[in-house]
Amino acid sequence: MKRYNGIAIFLFCVALFLGSFILGYKMMGNDVDKDPMISDEDAGDLEILQEEERISPNTFIEIRVHYKECNHNITKLNEQDENIINMTEEEYKEYMKENYPNVKIVSFSAEEIVLSEERDHLCPNHFIIGESDGKIAIYRIDENGERYLDKIFNDYSISLLKEIDQEKLIEGIVVDDEEELSNVLENFIS
Repeated sequence: MKRYNGIAIFLFCVALFLGSFILGYKMMGNDVDKDPMISDEDAGDLEILQEEERISPNTFIEIRVHYKECNHNITKLNEQDENIINMTEEEYKEYMKENYPNVKIVSFSAEEIVLSEERDHLCPNHFIIGESDGKIAIYRIDENGERYLDKIFNDYSISLLKEIDQEKLIEGIVVDDEEELSNVLENFIS
């Protein structure tokens, strides 16, 4: 008997819920989707306005540089120029076209801008073992692909080396990292 009472109470609750739902729907007049503040005449004149994304002081600018000579890719965060804050995507494209024609915009959002650039020289991660004033020297590469003198080994004259090694040093030996630099220098200095 108790079991039948439990089922009866459950069915009564379900019927009460469904009845109240139907009654509420009828009282609303089937206008659940309509906004009471907008008349049917005004509804045709409405349009959705979308705010354009703009560059903010918090926008990250990432630049991906591909160096063709060594085929390396370097990604770095770029410093933000105050002139670009509040620019839209179209304004930023024009700015980049005028000031940095070789840089391409990969993606643009208010949070992050991704740029891409190709350069025809070695990346700054390389070393060049060469000669300076007849001595063994190490050169580095700057952002523009130009060599600059990093260190001279004054105690090691290239005139003491074999002629083929002297020619290699005069031409310059490009190495990829510090470990390779140590290995090649060891051959000339030891």
